[in-house]
Amino acid sequence: MDNSVRNIGSRRATLAVEVRSEIERMIVDGELAAGEKLNELGLATTMGVSRGTVREAIRSLVDTGLIDLFANRGAFVHEVTLQEVRNLYDLRRAIFAMACSAAARRVREGEEPTLVERLEDNLAQMRRVEGETDPALYYELNIAFHDMLMEGAGNPKAKTIYDNLVREMHLFRRRGLSIASNIAKSVEEHTAITEAVAAGDPEAARKAADNHITSGMARYITMTEGDGPAAG
Repeated sequence: MDNSVRNIGSRRATLAVEVRSEIERMIVDGELAAGEKLNELGLATTMGVSRGTVREAIRSLVDTGLIDLFANRGAFVHEVTLQEVRNLYDLRRAIFAMACSAAARRVREGEEPTLVERLEDNLAQMRRVEGETDPALYYELNIAFHDMLMEGAGNPKAKTIYDNLVREMHLFRRRGLSIASNIAKSVEEHTAITEAVAAGDPEAARKAADNHITSGMARYITMTEGDGPAAG
């Protein structure tokens, strides 16, 4: 009897994960628009995989909130309602404010010796991009800024929950940072957070973070009422 190990299905599983990641990227980057039906055959042809693999990947994305699956109709990129936006912002504000407060405390206690320098470097890059009006690059720097603070909080569970929220919020946040005035306001708010963290002041950091997320939601609501793009 051959006792060698056989990883049955491992290659298929890995392929489905890769296809899932690519579909998720396409949604987050806006290549697949909100409300758009996912064409299994088209995606399979583009990626050079079977329709079954694409179908498996799509089904695995339903729990992320990025995709809605309807019987007899197929899968569609999720369209976010205003109430969902409010709920997501509320959750994100609570977690991010807590994380910034914790990051400030950890800086004060010497547990994050490089965090402030990295935040300031990110801010310097943001200011350069602000002058160049490059929204795509600014959006990536914005994500990195928040990631550094979430990691600096030293709370992996909170970061996992936050990352899941942000993944769903990509559906409407990215477009808001294509507007110069929103980028300028975002830089101003990031500066306040950085200064509070650098000072090792947990309460000031919490307030600055709370204001940042609250302001983002207010910009979203204002622009939605004016039929403009969503705020970041």
